[in-house]
Amino acid sequence: MQLLRYSNQMPLEFTPELKLGGGGEGVIYRVRGERSQSAKVYHKPSAEQGDKLLAMFKHPPDDPMQDIGHASIAWPVDLLTSPETNEIVGFLMPFASDTFRAMDLFVPRSRLEKCPLFTYQYLHRTARNIAAAMDALHASGVVVGDVNESNMLVTREALATMVDTDSFQIRDSSGKLYRCGVGKPEFTPPELQGFNLREVNRTPEHDRFGLAALIFQLLMEGAHPFSGQYHGEGDPPSIESRIKEGEFPFGNASGSYSPPPNAPSFEILNPALRELFITCFQAGHVNPAKRPSASQWYVALQAAESDLKKCRKNSQHRYGAHLKRCPWCERAEKLGGRDYFPSRLALTTGAHLKKPALKQTPLPAVAASSGRRTSHSYVKRSGSFSARVNDLLDRWDRSMADTPARHVSFCAFAGALVLGAIRLASNRYLLSMHSWMKTIPAITAPGGLRFAVASLACGSFAALFAMYTWRRWN
Repeated sequence: MQLLRYSNQMPLEFTPELKLGGGGEGVIYRVRGERSQSAKVYHKPSAEQGDKLLAMFKHPPDDPMQDIGHASIAWPVDLLTSPETNEIVGFLMPFASDTFRAMDLFVPRSRLEKCPLFTYQYLHRTARNIAAAMDALHASGVVVGDVNESNMLVTREALATMVDTDSFQIRDSSGKLYRCGVGKPEFTPPELQGFNLREVNRTPEHDRFGLAALIFQLLMEGAHPFSGQYHGEGDPPSIESRIKEGEFPFGNASGSYSPPPNAPSFEILNPALRELFITCFQAGHVNPAKRPSASQWYVALQAAESDLKKCRKNSQHRYGAHLKRCPWCERAEKLGGRDYFPSRLALTTGAHLKKPALKQTPLPAVAASSGRRTSHSYVKRSGSFSARVNDLLDRWDRSMADTPARHVSFCAFAGALVLGAIRLASNRYLLSMHSWMKTIPAITAPGGLRFAVASLACGSFAALFAMYTWRRWN
């Protein structure tokens, strides 16, 4: 297939071996002789799509990373026309090589396989770079519309590139608006849930919701901000319904939801970031204008990243200075040894890809029973004396089960006797050896009665505790 470049009418050949991928809308190709560019060719190009691409080509937004040679926005750099009809059938764009989808990085298992050295600091930087790209688009009057985890590509250096730009909402020089007619429900704000997006004029406030949801997933190990355990009646509502109702379980929700048990604690996030999320998903649910802008996220993420510190046990663990302990060490222990930010030593041995072995965990041993208790749980000794002792203990157990008050009274009495015996011995035999014993008052002296009552209570408690401990561990 041969097409022409719009800018200089140079022919370009696209063959099957140059194909990179495709979908229902078109096919993505490499450009022969141009390593930094790729092409998108539509299956069924329309005149309106051609007009939109022409407006995009003539009015590109400022790219904040252009000075270092990185394209943070895969904006059309040239158009492709048909030699026969001269209509626009596609476009050329910057080629983002050696990248991952954002979803590959915030899903822990995928990150372990594809980029295991991507630390929590890299996730902060990724989120910040995405916010920078979106801020540049909003400053140019462009609205992304279809914010989602698949149209954000990330390099190993945490640089981000926004793709699928031909679906963005733009306005041409004459004022004509070209809408974004698509969107994933998980990133669509509550006020647009259930609407036909082809008939909606998008605003930056709509993008801000999707941006916050994406940042949340990047920093919370893939957990969606509106996912959680449902505590109401009937089947759990869908994510779209929860978004529409504003049920943010990580904030002050209604109580019908709680955060998912496998998600990190909301407290691991920098306090300023937590405040922005609550503002976006709660205050912004009522008033979309209150949702934090991309520039606000950029500033907060920059501060949060600078506040990260290294774990002493694993230098790949980075966490906020507001935390007393490393949450990733605790999370690895909770997950049975699976560390989603593995050490460099674990990477050299491949231990980060091994599934932790499932271990059995015992409970305290229970005594054998068949209706009436016939054998004691203590270790039996040989001989008739042992049998008599076991029989006595069995009787004591039955008596204790039938009349627990008798058991308690006996223990208290035994404790009092022991304490009384100790007191008598100390008064008779040890008084001359221990001068401190002289300070013990007689029961008739002032304070003596209180001392006796306290002694009785302590003795009773000691006896009960000793018997319980002996029965528990023998």
